[in-house]
Amino acid sequence: MDEAGDKYVFNSMTHDDMAAILALSTGLLKDCGIEHFLAFGTLLGSVREGNFIKGDDDVDIIVADEGRLFNSLPYLKEHGLYINRIFETELYTFHTEGRKGHIDMYILRPIDRWVYRNWCVSIRGHYAPKRLFQGTDTTSYTIGGKCYPCPINPEKLLQWWYGKTWRIPQSRKATEDVLLRRLEVFPSMVLRKVKRKLKLNKG
Repeated sequence: MDEAGDKYVFNSMTHDDMAAILALSTGLLKDCGIEHFLAFGTLLGSVREGNFIKGDDDVDIIVADEGRLFNSLPYLKEHGLYINRIFETELYTFHTEGRKGHIDMYILRPIDRWVYRNWCVSIRGHYAPKRLFQGTDTTSYTIGGKCYPCPINPEKLLQWWYGKTWRIPQSRKATEDVLLRRLEVFPSMVLRKVKRKLKLNKG
């Protein structure tokens, strides 16, 4: 953790703060050639409202190459994006000076276990459907009038994360509860699918 990170305290963000750190972060990631796209509440706001959702107080994106992100930390710091915490293989959190709040960069990584690797990727320490993260749309979705990269079919991803009612605004706690339940049950769903396939092949 660098000097700025040592002094950093998590604070709620205004939408102006969120827009500033999102624009800075995505611009720097693009400079470094790091594939990324909006995620979780930030993606939900972009697709549903074209802006940040009411009550959201941080920014979420997904990064597809942890090694390149880690190697780019000096460049990011030089240009005003400071690392605050690192959970290897899962999450990097950054902040800027002069503004409140932070941006969470979640790592998208492959699964090594053969049972899951054809169907799953890991994000936030949980398994998720691999098919929903294949491809990026850079022109269709906006935050405050500015386009940001999104998964190629964000509506399907949002439905998987938040359920069929994802277009209806709910409390932050209710939204996160649905997301956590989905992430927790998915590995068992995949395992049942694999077992059915193996049984059919044997038959």
